[in-house]
Amino acid sequence: MAADPQPRRLRCAIYTRKSTEEGLDQAFNSLDAQREACAAYVLSQRHEGWTLLPDLYDDGGFTGGNMLRPALKRLMDDVKTGRVDVIVVYKVDRLTRSLADFAKIVEVLDNAGASFVSVTQAFNTTSSMGRLTLNVLLSFAQFEREVISERVRDKVAASKAKGMWMGGVPPLGYDVIDKQLVANADEAKTVRMIMEHYLASNCVRTLLVELERDGVVSKVRQCRNGKTNGGIPIQRGALYHLLANRAYVGETVHHRKWHPGKHEPIVDKTLFDAVQARLAERTSPSALKVIKRTVSLLTGMIRDENGRPMTPVHTCNHDRRYRYYASNLADGSTDPALRLPAGDLDAAVKAEIRSLLCDARRMRVLAEHLSPTRQLAFVAACADRAQKIEPLSTAEVRATLKKLSVTVSVSRDAATMSLSGEALFSVLEFPAAAADVPIICSIATTMAGWGQESRLRLDPPAGVVTPKDTTLIQLIARGFAARDELLAMDDEAARNLPDMRKRHLERIARLAYLAPDIISAILNGRQPRNITTRSMARINSLPNSWAAQRAMLGFA
Repeated sequence: MAADPQPRRLRCAIYTRKSTEEGLDQAFNSLDAQREACAAYVLSQRHEGWTLLPDLYDDGGFTGGNMLRPALKRLMDDVKTGRVDVIVVYKVDRLTRSLADFAKIVEVLDNAGASFVSVTQAFNTTSSMGRLTLNVLLSFAQFEREVISERVRDKVAASKAKGMWMGGVPPLGYDVIDKQLVANADEAKTVRMIMEHYLASNCVRTLLVELERDGVVSKVRQCRNGKTNGGIPIQRGALYHLLANRAYVGETVHHRKWHPGKHEPIVDKTLFDAVQARLAERTSPSALKVIKRTVSLLTGMIRDENGRPMTPVHTCNHDRRYRYYASNLADGSTDPALRLPAGDLDAAVKAEIRSLLCDARRMRVLAEHLSPTRQLAFVAACADRAQKIEPLSTAEVRATLKKLSVTVSVSRDAATMSLSGEALFSVLEFPAAAADVPIICSIATTMAGWGQESRLRLDPPAGVVTPKDTTLIQLIARGFAARDELLAMDDEAARNLPDMRKRHLERIARLAYLAPDIISAILNGRQPRNITTRSMARINSLPNSWAAQRAMLGFA
């Protein structure tokens, strides 16, 4: 008789989750209890070929209402690559509490030929009845999560209506003792001083300089992990929040409604009302409208070379608004901040996306796992999607970039854009390759001086015609006029010329001796981005050699 066939070896991974961080520091916590029960179940199925993988997939302090969990992401990646055959959970709601997320997880499991087991709930996902049972369980899990959320929101609203402190970061001027706000006498004096100085200052920028000069810093807070936050110069946004915080007059705010609080006020109502009137007076309604309708394309997708997020900032000059992406220094980093014009970077990213999708050779290599016919269809779909990007609004382009998992990393030399190959296949509804290959594109940048600040500048995308710099062209014309004026003078006229006038003519007359091809490029708007009216007017010396000029000015 033939021997019984050995059962297929099934590699099992245990996934555990807890919604809050409470109790996770204990020697034996909820995650340990879940893992122990799952390990015992896997051991009981040893005769079926089940073996337990040593990897830990623990999500402590993460909700089951979404899939933004690091351990779950690692687990799904391991399932896709074939390292895991069975996911073992204590209860199905540990894996997810969302029906939509459950459908995504089941799709990944089906594509990989894997399955999952709940050790306390008996069902089989391979049959239609088992899937129906699981859907019912998940419906109740999602309902339970939503009911709990509603209860918490209602409790917070009712508690704040009674003036209770509901947690969070205490504002400068208060400490939290026995879950209540208690006035801090020294910090309260600082808060009153800031409000009084704001009424006496010309603008917030001036006040920020004064506060930093006087050594006024943000509130120092002790975190649960023992680290200390705060103690840095107060930033612009934090200052505005302080000036408008109604907690200082003894009130609590919930959804733009304020109620009498149970804590002690530390700012006189007359002073606070005067500050609010000044804030309202200095807030331009037209500026608010501009801010509301402005969408920053790369918010949340862009970081600098040190891993710091780059956030949208803006300045206003002569009723014009200039947008930038700047490194966020809120973490107290001392490294110099990087800064890029937001409009230029947004245009460069969109142009790079279009150029990438139109690159038939690169798209064909990316789709090499498809049949030749499907490869041609994929290349055509990419080209069609590239044509549809141009007429989209900024909000629509931003949604497309998020679907493609686009990230941008800015360094001193380049802005690097990366997108997910798997996401691109998903958007175009084509089967992805076995491994998710990131697609990386580089956008050239140059470092230019701007006053006392170094700022990155982006070269215009290939094929994009930039408008001519009329001010720079006029400066070149004045250089020729200054040269002719100096050559027409006799010795006596040159000696009688005022020194300041003579130095001015000599400085701009140098521009008349630029290489003809450099002048032609400026007249046609093809000069490098670092060549501006400001930079050319400040040139101290200009080489006589045209080749040296090209190398110096970036035309080589």
